[in-house]
Amino acid sequence: MKKTAILIAFLSSNAFADDLAPLSIFGGQSESEIAGSATYIGDDELKKSGYTDTERIMGRVPGVFSQTEDGLGLRTNIGMRGANPNRTTKINVTEDGILQGPAVYSNSSMYFYPDAGDAEGIEVLKGATAIGNGPRTTSGAINYISRSVPTEGTKGYFNQTFGDEGYLRNHAYYGAAMGNLSFVVESHKTAYDGHKEIDAGAGNDTNSGFRKNSDLFKIRYTMPSSYMEFSSQNTSETSHASYIGLTRADFAANENRRYSISSKDKMDNDYHRYIFTYGMDLSPTSNLTAKIYKAKYSRNWKKVGEMTVDDDGSAGGSTSTVKMSAIDWTTNCAADSTTELRACNIVTNATAMITGESIKRSLGHRDYGMYGYDMRYNTIMGAHDITIGFRSHRDYRDRHDSGISETYTLGSNNTMALTASDYVGTGGNDDFASAESFSIIDRISHGNLVTTLGLRYEDVEYWESTDGTAGTPRENSETMIAASTVYNMGNGKSVFAGYSQGYMPTGVSSALPEESDNYEVGYRSISANSHMEIVGFYTDYENLNETCNIAAGCADASQDQKSAGEAHAQGIEFLYRVNNLFAAPQMKGAANTGSGVRYPMILAVTLQEAEHDVTTDTSFQDGARIKYTPEEIYYLSLGMETNSWDMNISAKYNDEVMNTGKSTAVKTESAWIYDFRSGMSLDGMGMQGARAFLNVDNLFDKSYIASAHNYGVRPNKPQTVMAGVSFDF
Repeated sequence: MKKTAILIAFLSSNAFADDLAPLSIFGGQSESEIAGSATYIGDDELKKSGYTDTERIMGRVPGVFSQTEDGLGLRTNIGMRGANPNRTTKINVTEDGILQGPAVYSNSSMYFYPDAGDAEGIEVLKGATAIGNGPRTTSGAINYISRSVPTEGTKGYFNQTFGDEGYLRNHAYYGAAMGNLSFVVESHKTAYDGHKEIDAGAGNDTNSGFRKNSDLFKIRYTMPSSYMEFSSQNTSETSHASYIGLTRADFAANENRRYSISSKDKMDNDYHRYIFTYGMDLSPTSNLTAKIYKAKYSRNWKKVGEMTVDDDGSAGGSTSTVKMSAIDWTTNCAADSTTELRACNIVTNATAMITGESIKRSLGHRDYGMYGYDMRYNTIMGAHDITIGFRSHRDYRDRHDSGISETYTLGSNNTMALTASDYVGTGGNDDFASAESFSIIDRISHGNLVTTLGLRYEDVEYWESTDGTAGTPRENSETMIAASTVYNMGNGKSVFAGYSQGYMPTGVSSALPEESDNYEVGYRSISANSHMEIVGFYTDYENLNETCNIAAGCADASQDQKSAGEAHAQGIEFLYRVNNLFAAPQMKGAANTGSGVRYPMILAVTLQEAEHDVTTDTSFQDGARIKYTPEEIYYLSLGMETNSWDMNISAKYNDEVMNTGKSTAVKTESAWIYDFRSGMSLDGMGMQGARAFLNVDNLFDKSYIASAHNYGVRPNKPQTVMAGVSFDF
């Protein structure tokens, strides 16, 4: 399908260090200059926060929200501006400007997410600014900037953190320049034993935590007007999280309990990414950056999803298969009867298994990959700053795990015992996508106005194979035109506005591409001490698509997209950031006579509505909220700091959300969660560049229902105290 549409857009660039420009999606501008909503989170802030998961890092960014799944940020679900955050299928996620997926076109669900704890910077673009960072152009984009190679001198860092429940974090990097040759190596390791209490049973695995290891190596050769750089990144993760939650009655008794039936649930991840970059200054006003990339991701998620129970509860009778999604978790089995009631009682340990009953543990081993090349040419001609981009991309999902499983029994002592296994299976399927993308952005300066015109073209072909039989090839394409403008009013004040059309590819499903019209208008005021921004947005979906997977409560786990028809999202984003609430008045040119204590503050507010406008089937109903979209988000951070010490307390209001797009959806709960951060420079003790710190996540140990998927409810992360020391050298 080909369609031409008007879009506002704007392709951004970055105004921090030139050596980060090839990794950026900001394209030459700072967040304060962009004709739309943009946020940059820098290295110093990331290190001070101590956060390793995107859910908490994004807390201060208005318009961005998350749906926690395990409380740890391992299965990151990020949404923007009323878009369903499930598996981060609605926004572009890139690392160093290269798509992360692991298979963006053929399989949109993100089971692997970039390691945020070792990022040097994070860029967030929302609305029309996403046009230059397709293919998803409705909500926005997040770009993780990996550790950059020093072009002169050396740089190094070491962090060691210890915390509750065996929490351990080690982060270190070192880079150096040796003439024209420079390099950086980095290691980031995180471990946590977990806060869940798995019902005891002989031989059961009681570990509910994770182990995650990432490493990075970059080498760069710099010439007078060009450079070459090679980057290698590897990440491995083993986590013991489970889809199975609790009934509400069991949650009320002990929110951190886990049923013994989930004790064997485990996920292994293995990720490798390689990028070769060539950059060249063609003239004083033009340059070319070309990247060749390849990534491979493998995961094996071993999880319980169904069981076989005796129909009448007496050994030797007929049996039935009951999926976990069929159990009535909301009313504590009250609405269940016959086989579902018996399954619920077995899961919650109210009834023991008998002969002939069993539990199926599926072994979901899948391989994903992507490769391609990306080229960007930039030139300045008078008042025109033009960027031309082209990307040729291939990705795939290889799934041959159908029927591969293990069979267990659950004894009266809660022990899971292996009784049978099938490691051969019955078949599988492969999904493939081939995409060509072209974009051209012209940023035109005229007086106090900067107008950006853009065009983006996506052409995608899909094909699949099931048990060796080729499926129906499919294709879709989209042409998008963009226009936006920002007016500089002087004295740090500006207004901006834009219109855009959103697009999202379909994967191998037969659904039509997601399409929307997007509107944005904003006002920004910046001074030496403060930054204030207010933005209004409206998204009108001509066709909204939702992805079907287990995490979304879709029992068939097909990963296909399903049409939800017309929908809309609208809202207001507000940000007010102050460097010092009580800054002393100061005459121009005079020395600072203040006390030396600064009081920084950040206030971020998002008010939004996201609803379906038509009923397409029982999953999507007119007037119902789009699932997992909060209506209110508040964030407030207050601090005290000097050049030698700092402390900060932040509060985040997490609103209740619905777990489906219909009026009978199950709700989560809402809650205020407070985090505390503090640190002290050790320079005065003779340890130059050293810093000691004490951090507390969930300061007041508030617990609430944060997740309400179809397998029961799950809590947020409990209070976690962490302390350690870091060294910059």
